[in-house]
Amino acid sequence: MTQIEINQLHKCYPRQTMPAVNRITLNIPSGTLLALLGPSGSGKSTILKLIAGIDQPDAGSIHFDGQDMARVAANRRGAVLMFQKAYLFPFLSVADNIAFGLKIKRMPRTQMMDAVRHMLDLVELPGIEGKRPAQLSGGEQQRVALARALVTRPHVLLLDEPFSSLDPAVRQTLQEAVRRIQRELGITMLLVTHDRSEALSMADQVALLDQGRLLACNAPRQLFQRPPTRRAARLMGVSTFLSGTLDGNRLHTRLGALTVDALPNGCQRTIVAIRPEHLRLLPMPGPNALPAHVAERTFRGEHVEYRLCVGEETIRVRTYEGDNGDLSGSVFVQFPVEHLFAVEDDEPEQQA
Repeated sequence: MTQIEINQLHKCYPRQTMPAVNRITLNIPSGTLLALLGPSGSGKSTILKLIAGIDQPDAGSIHFDGQDMARVAANRRGAVLMFQKAYLFPFLSVADNIAFGLKIKRMPRTQMMDAVRHMLDLVELPGIEGKRPAQLSGGEQQRVALARALVTRPHVLLLDEPFSSLDPAVRQTLQEAVRRIQRELGITMLLVTHDRSEALSMADQVALLDQGRLLACNAPRQLFQRPPTRRAARLMGVSTFLSGTLDGNRLHTRLGALTVDALPNGCQRTIVAIRPEHLRLLPMPGPNALPAHVAERTFRGEHVEYRLCVGEETIRVRTYEGDNGDLSGSVFVQFPVEHLFAVEDDEPEQQA
């Protein structure tokens, strides 16, 4: 198990105006699964390459258990990078693919084959040693690639969107397998993903990235329920933000006055946010409710999404089928006090 300390990590690529990684600091405890979550171009994969030693930072440092990795070659770091594609050797058997790294280390064949069989049991693919990659499904190929990455017993496993090309059912099964294996072996693991559900379901900690910057890092539940800034909240699926002047526990906005709670002391101009599933639709006036008009209602299987016009603003509400019946026309949208939370303003936009 390895603790990773990243301090003020910075990387710029030629002919790019913005840094790929902009002064990022992270502390990853030993045996932790950290998800790097963010849109394309946010610096996630670059961080993995810097940790693996494939690329070198322009500034900052990376330490494994207190040891500076600046002068440590990639093949001596004990960090294995697994890519989106399996990249198995098509002309080698499954056993030879998995054992490739062990052959380089000149491990005796009997011991090597024992390690291969153990890894295949671990990824729940026993008995396929003699097959070729072309005989395997996409999910099976990724499991073999995972076995190949784990067989050398790396200190750190780096996963660069390894599930993104798989069917949903296979993807979920492999996510569960990776999480189980990570816990069993106690490996420090970093997972790059742009899938919010994947990050939240798998990780011990989620680092939220955008445009090369670290927006927030927290446990999945805390980051999902209370993202600290407006940009972080948007990436966590929040679309409703209300700004206004605070008078006691009343926030006066352009849409109307709302009761708020637990806001930072001394705030006058404040921005609060609320998740779409925490908003409630009412057929008649209620506490902390504003008049609205239903502009659109969309059935999305597990939930129903409403697009509401509140004054000049558009607000999206997510409800479960049956929660509100089939509301249309004029309604009221309720902002439960316990679900309103303050966010820092890190976007230069006008708010409601």
